[in-house]
Amino acid sequence: MRDYKNVKVPKKYRTSSNRVTVKRVEMGRASRGIAKGGLKSAALKCLVIIVIAAGSWLGWQAYRIITHADLFQIAGVDVKGVRQLSEADLKTIVGAFTGQNIFRVDLDATVRRARANAWVKSVSIYRNLPNRISMVIIERVPFAFLDTSGGRYLMDSEGVIIDSVRKENASAWSLPIVAVKGYRARIGEQVTSEGLGEAMMLLSEIATQGGWRLEDVTAKADNSEALSLLYAGHEFKLGNGRYKEKLRRLAEVMADVNRRGLDVAYVDLRPDRQVAVMVKNYRGKGPGSGVKGK
Repeated sequence: MRDYKNVKVPKKYRTSSNRVTVKRVEMGRASRGIAKGGLKSAALKCLVIIVIAAGSWLGWQAYRIITHADLFQIAGVDVKGVRQLSEADLKTIVGAFTGQNIFRVDLDATVRRARANAWVKSVSIYRNLPNRISMVIIERVPFAFLDTSGGRYLMDSEGVIIDSVRKENASAWSLPIVAVKGYRARIGEQVTSEGLGEAMMLLSEIATQGGWRLEDVTAKADNSEALSLLYAGHEFKLGNGRYKEKLRRLAEVMADVNRRGLDVAYVDLRPDRQVAVMVKNYRGKGPGSGVKGK
């Protein structure tokens, strides 16, 4: 840093007076400029406020016109994907649309009404301007009967109970049966019993492999360890798990049984390394005994 203590000032810059000199600076023009700028800023703010207020008023008027115009009153609903829902079901779902403005109708409430019906798996709703609603419904597909002491019900492949069925009307559906004695079925709910879940997986594997008349299959699913199939007058005890392997072993055993001309009461595939076969009749010579094989 430079030291200015010993710097000499030339005589021409020296003054004989020790008084402090004060000079007046004229700022008139600048002050007037600042005042004018403040007025312009205030005027601009007022203009912005007026524009916003006018825009809001116009928007409100436009909203009132749109939401009350006859052009946008719902004239109809186009529904796709319906096979099992009745006319009464559809009226319950879409009846609230009648006469409403297309922009004010509550589509979410309609989705909830649709999903409350056990047949409806999913639903999509769209506004189709100027005055129609489009709805696409995906229904649940019956996969099996649930047979309980309280009645018979339709279930889809996810185990959701769709509807109750009278036994005299069951022939309209070519479906396998899952029998559970004490299960309390509720329409619209998914089965929670372990035995029911295992039975549904077994039936899915049977449907995948093919070669079975599904309408003649009954799965007894009181519990998963005792899971068995009734088919063609025979009982096949499978237990839980490894269904693909067990069904392959069952096909081999039944081929051998048919080749020998045996009439069997049941085949037990629950043991890991053996298959137990209870023979009822051997070539017409009377009751047989248990036969074990690999």
